[in-house]
Amino acid sequence: MGEGLKIKMEIVIVGAGPVGCYTAQLLKNYGIKTRIIEEHQEVGKPIRCAGLVGRQVFEETLLPLSENSIINRIDGALFFYGDDNFIIQRERVAYVIDRERFDKSLSQGLNVECGKRVVEIKERRAGYILKTNDDDIYADLVIGADGATSRVRKYIAIQGNSEGNKKRNYKKKEYIKNYLGIQYRIKLEEDLSCSKITQVHLREGIPFFIWVIPEGDNIVRVGVISGNPRRDLLEFLRESKIKGNIIGKLAGVIPIGLTKNIYKNIALVGDAAVQVKPLTGGGIFYGLKSAELLAKCIRDNRLDEYDRLLKRKFRKEIKFGLKARKFYEEINEKELKNIFMLFKKNAEFIEKVANFENHSVIFIEILKNPKIFRDARQILSRNIGKLLF
Repeated sequence: MGEGLKIKMEIVIVGAGPVGCYTAQLLKNYGIKTRIIEEHQEVGKPIRCAGLVGRQVFEETLLPLSENSIINRIDGALFFYGDDNFIIQRERVAYVIDRERFDKSLSQGLNVECGKRVVEIKERRAGYILKTNDDDIYADLVIGADGATSRVRKYIAIQGNSEGNKKRNYKKKEYIKNYLGIQYRIKLEEDLSCSKITQVHLREGIPFFIWVIPEGDNIVRVGVISGNPRRDLLEFLRESKIKGNIIGKLAGVIPIGLTKNIYKNIALVGDAAVQVKPLTGGGIFYGLKSAELLAKCIRDNRLDEYDRLLKRKFRKEIKFGLKARKFYEEINEKELKNIFMLFKKNAEFIEKVANFENHSVIFIEILKNPKIFRDARQILSRNIGKLLF
């Protein structure tokens, strides 16, 4: 790897989701051709995403993204616990997007072959043979952008574990826990009063939260990530004041953790690389920014630099998120209520410091505020060390 990769090579991207297509667009911009294979019959379907992204997705990427997919702009969130609530207002903090339109716009002008599912990967000389349900494809470089249940990642894991038996360090580089999320689109019977405010409902026993996202045209997206999401979502809908017709359903796997992102001439990106925010399960921003790092490494003939650059950019944030997720899943009802009240009491402070894509910012700012940190220590007591160390 020290001599770098040849640019004139067969590069195959597995997966035509937004991260796979964005990677291809970046490489195309650098004058590097790619071939994308996608197991589904159409780009953008089926949808497996809540469709809420921070505005950084459209403001901080190297290539401009089409804003035609934006269908609503969000100005804040209303947080609920039991009968209590508070609001955090931040103008245009996030966008609700039409994921099908978003994905299709990213695929424009690319060589995408739909209906091809990878069933096996075999090394062939310095490259790989991708056996699909349709044909065999040779690749000098494989990019796995094939989502949460990535077959490319599984191949790396098998090869890595085989080598890890000798090196005894591979297992330490991989930790992944899969969660299941479900979302319904509901056409409301009554007019929506807050058409630009999302709702976040915290409940004991639910490892994430229940969300209500206003899409526009009196349609909301209501979803949850949990151990039994369908049960929890239906229970929430029975108890809530949300009344209307279900006009769409989606479900998806959310991978949380860390994994090895490169093996020889194979690289992972997006959900396949578990580039996902551990506290919310969102992955589009991390995936797109990681694609930029990967494309740059390929352009510069330094694929071996990819893991190091990822660690420098995201590893600290993801590790903090994993600690915070473990902490959140272990707290009891009293602690959850007290944390909610702490955030409610300091809602104005949170409005100023919160970052949609980097959740550790709030904790860092709390550390700088003696009064809030003192209150947090009293509430968290037995758990504070899990976040600090």
